[in-house]
Amino acid sequence: MSKYYVIIKVNNNKEGYLGPNISGFHIKPQNNVEYEGIEVGHLILLKPELIESVIKRKVSKKIDSYLNYLYSILETDDDDTDPDDLNLVLNDVQRYKTIIMNRYSGYLDAYYIRSLFSKVKLVEEELKRKIKNSQKQNNFFQGFSR
Repeated sequence: MSKYYVIIKVNNNKEGYLGPNISGFHIKPQNNVEYEGIEVGHLILLKPELIESVIKRKVSKKIDSYLNYLYSILETDDDDTDPDDLNLVLNDVQRYKTIIMNRYSGYLDAYYIRSLFSKVKLVEEELKRKIKNSQKQNNFFQGFSR
């Protein structure tokens, strides 16, 4: 049996019961820290400002990880990068783009979504360019075989 609670801050914290049909942003926390207390398995955010800040933090971390990976690939400037690995990352970036469009677009404003798509497009274009260059390099070296 699961119960739904919300903590309302007025003058002091009050607990209130809510029904199962709550509309908001659903989160499953991934806390790996052991502690004594209430374990949260599912959380629904109701306040729009809080939802927006949580989504922006999640998206910025993911975009930063893609940009750091791309920067590490471009910084090494080796032609030893495997096109299959780059294709996997490119597919993941495209999947994440659809997640942004489908899951987060209802909570974020249009300007922020356009800026996110411009960043994602930059990552996609650089990955495609790197894949194309590495495939050309592999084809060039295969021409020298006996």
